[in-house]
Amino acid sequence: MKNFLIFIVLIILSLFVLPVRADVLPLSTNSIKYYGIGVLNLPDNYTVYEEPSENSNIIRQINYNNLKKSAIVNTNDMKKISYIAYVPKNNVALVSVESALENDWYCVYINQQTGETGWVYNNDKNSFLTYRQLFYIYGKKYGVRIFNDLPKDKKVLHSAEAQNSQVIDELTFPTFVNFTVIRGNWILISVNDLTKQAKVGWFNWRNDDGTLNMFPNFQYQQ
Repeated sequence: MKNFLIFIVLIILSLFVLPVRADVLPLSTNSIKYYGIGVLNLPDNYTVYEEPSENSNIIRQINYNNLKKSAIVNTNDMKKISYIAYVPKNNVALVSVESALENDWYCVYINQQTGETGWVYNNDKNSFLTYRQLFYIYGKKYGVRIFNDLPKDKKVLHSAEAQNSQVIDELTFPTFVNFTVIRGNWILISVNDLTKQAKVGWFNWRNDDGTLNMFPNFQYQQ
């Protein structure tokens, strides 16, 4: 009987775990070590060069529909160390952009663990998004999620878009978050937490060094 109960518990837990593993998303601030200036949504096939020239050495050739045949050992390695959001069913494969040139070349982080970069050519002007644009396009549609490893003093709502403004509420296990507007490094959000009461206030979504405290909630993509 005891073994049967353990088996049932494991099945129930798997129902919660498997959907999360389906896509690679930043679950904490440690998941995005190198933020850069924004993100690039990569196509199914792309080539990473050592320099911003097709005559340069090729670092990596990727077909993310068949990643096992790429330069990466397996699919899990590729998704974990390169993409900060990977939802192939919605054509989302985002990498951080370190810098960009006017001739459609982007220096991207191809390894979030080591900071390794390479150059990608992409002439689709809609593929590059600043983090502000990313939030307005995807965060407005799917909501945003506060990183779970933020220190307690960062998980607070302010009365105005300033660090020295009054703290009006603390967030305890915030769940779904909607936002209205972004002003500088501050975002006006409405959030539900364990109290099941909607809380509204200004949240510091981005730090002065460019690192983020939240991210669009791609898990709600349909």
